[in-house]
Amino acid sequence: MSETDDQLRALAQAHGVYLDFVDLHGTTHTATQDTLRALLRGLGVEASSDAEVTEALMWLDHASSDMPKEQVVRAGEALWIAAPEGSWTLVDEDGAITADGKALNGITLPALEVGYYQLHTECNAGAYETLILCRPPHAPELPAPVWGATGALYGLRTHQNGGLGNYEDLGSVAEVLGQKGAQFFGVNPLHAIGWAEDDIISPYSPSHRGMFNTDHIAISGGLGACPESALIDYPAFRSAQRMRLEEAFKAFKEEGDHAAFDAWSARCSEDVHHFATFEAISERHGFDFRTWPTALQSPGSAAIKAAGTRARFHLWLQWHSDTQIDAAHRQARDAGMSLGLYLDLAVGPRPDGAEVWMNNDTIARGVTIGAPPDHLSPEGQSWALAAHAPGRLAAAAYTPLRSMLQTLMAKCGLLRIDHALGLLRSFWIPDDGSPGGYITQPLESLLAVITIEAHRAGCVVIGEDLGLVPDGFRSAMNEAGLYSYAVWQFEANHLDEIRPAHTLPPFSLACFGTHDTPTLNGFWYGNDVEWWHRVGWITGRERKCRHAHRSRQRASLRQVTGLSPNASPQTISDTVQSALAASPATLVSVQLDDVFGELEAQNLPGTIDAHPNWRRRLGVEVEDMAGHPALNRIADVMNAHRPTRADHDDIEYPKEVSA
Repeated sequence: MSETDDQLRALAQAHGVYLDFVDLHGTTHTATQDTLRALLRGLGVEASSDAEVTEALMWLDHASSDMPKEQVVRAGEALWIAAPEGSWTLVDEDGAITADGKALNGITLPALEVGYYQLHTECNAGAYETLILCRPPHAPELPAPVWGATGALYGLRTHQNGGLGNYEDLGSVAEVLGQKGAQFFGVNPLHAIGWAEDDIISPYSPSHRGMFNTDHIAISGGLGACPESALIDYPAFRSAQRMRLEEAFKAFKEEGDHAAFDAWSARCSEDVHHFATFEAISERHGFDFRTWPTALQSPGSAAIKAAGTRARFHLWLQWHSDTQIDAAHRQARDAGMSLGLYLDLAVGPRPDGAEVWMNNDTIARGVTIGAPPDHLSPEGQSWALAAHAPGRLAAAAYTPLRSMLQTLMAKCGLLRIDHALGLLRSFWIPDDGSPGGYITQPLESLLAVITIEAHRAGCVVIGEDLGLVPDGFRSAMNEAGLYSYAVWQFEANHLDEIRPAHTLPPFSLACFGTHDTPTLNGFWYGNDVEWWHRVGWITGRERKCRHAHRSRQRASLRQVTGLSPNASPQTISDTVQSALAASPATLVSVQLDDVFGELEAQNLPGTIDAHPNWRRRLGVEVEDMAGHPALNRIADVMNAHRPTRADHDDIEYPKEVSA
């Protein structure tokens, strides 16, 4: 290896770029020079030439500081920080001085309350700032085991939603489930997709994760019956719904409740106003802000002028989304749910969307987020999502993340962080075609931000820790109070035999499958294997091998549950869900698709159009759920092993319903 290679690798390692990683099959992948240079550029470090590498290393040595840039401490504990002789001041989030003093060999900070602080230090060598993240001992934890359900909001059928589930449907289903004993109802991310982006339908490809999807706004009087088709026609639905929204806004301008809207507008964050500006501009210049006139490619006076009065319409849409989600959460809690809504935070935003437009200073350039090959996708995954560069995000005191968490946690009792492994390391794929590689993330600081916001909101947090899990990650996540995510069909021994449900981790949410896996019926009959063959991922020979493997999995599941070889689909479902309900997992969830016996999965990871992702409707209408025998049967199974809230009226759950 040459001196140039050594320098490049040293620079990459100093900035948290992985020099190699081990995949699912135990194969070590060494990062190429092209990968290292591309990932460094994404972090804001120019390393295209040998001269730039040398200069970056020299700057790194020069920029080293006697003071840390950030420090995590637990609430109620004093903190000592090594520091040069000088004066220091500690300031809280409101700008008030919390403590100050003189440093000799170090600084001793007093015990602090949960929150964020800035430590300003001045000495002969210069002035320094250190972000102090004071976290609680752990995020809110549940006092008793619970069960709930998950489903695709977009796939809900009703007599009047016009073909796509809406926020009123969300409240209706949550109410039904709450009356059956469920303590939460989880749905796909509700993030904003973008008014001008007609082709995107995936809830995991948002424009902004701190804003809400206007496709789900319920229209007063409804949009007519849901079509009979099993698949959603998004263009047709959006055309009908948006025409009605325009009509409703026109009526609102003439005789609406402007006082309530204006009061909401005054108290909502500046980010919401920026988002409304972005949406208005996108109608004229297109969904991709990178193609807009230069003056409009970031928030500011030029953008506000270009948006004009149309921004008020998009602000009004966010008001409706905001208030309707709040109403659904109240409806869930009033129906007896201790947690209410269970929301989802996606991995990242689209590179062309509002979140990137609003956070240019923290976004990594020239890369997107993905995943190497794993059990979800044999080809690996390119999610085409933007990443926040860890150093830049830290320099911004994690404000974009804090803002998103505050918004979402205010509307739910349970939040799932998708691909929580990204808290430790993130797989970046360079735009220049170089192989992907991992970037180190500041796990301790990110967990501190999450626990601080969860503590303030009284929100329980689940970290989706599937995939290539490094040693020590789960224990660090659980210690911070984040529950693990145990998908039973993946919980297997070295022979790929499914383990008994009683071995599922206690500090977790356990379920049989997710939106990214086959349904219970799909798993049982190998429907996912057929899809892998259909899209060309496996050959005919490999298809036979995978079906044989699935046969062994079924046999192991029969063995650990006592299922007979000729058990009916209903018996299989009841038995599997009963075993999950009796497991030691604190939270257990059942998918509506499994409750009602659906075969097809909502998503096939790694595909876009080859599989009808995010388009499948549930076969049962919302109005028929309350009396449906399948739901009543599953509720009986769950309630037999899991207490309902009525059984624990004296238990204080993390958060009461928001006003």
